[in-house]
Amino acid sequence: MPGEIRKALGNRIRLARKTRLNNLPLEGFGRKVAELMGRGRAFSNVTVSNWETGRQEPSWEALVSIARLTRLPLRFFAGSGSLDDFPISEWDELHLNSLGPRDRDLVASVQRLSPERRRLIVHQMESLLEILERESAARLVGGVLKSG
Repeated sequence: MPGEIRKALGNRIRLARKTRLNNLPLEGFGRKVAELMGRGRAFSNVTVSNWETGRQEPSWEALVSIARLTRLPLRFFAGSGSLDDFPISEWDELHLNSLGPRDRDLVASVQRLSPERRRLIVHQMESLLEILERESAARLVGGVLKSG
């Protein structure tokens, strides 16, 4: 049983690294986790790989740093919920302070919604951003074709 639990934890660490940190290489991940811990040396690729495969458990301090780095609650790593239950829209104070009052109110309103409704809002925003990116790319291509 303990091996299964370690493996499940490892799968969640890998999933968090790949999705929340844009597939950050093991080396970079080990370095960032160590930095957050105030550790002088980075964790090796082998150590991070061992965490992700369940051959080894990260220390409590390393797990807390992984949670902070990936902006996920510790309960996610304990097996509670899926990534969709914890959208990145959970802004920290630093980001909120850089927003204007209207935007802060908007973020606060979204954060008060249920996880299901927050997911819906995030998916809608992602769709809108994709449309804007496609339109922007089309205008850029159109401008290049006209000038060429």
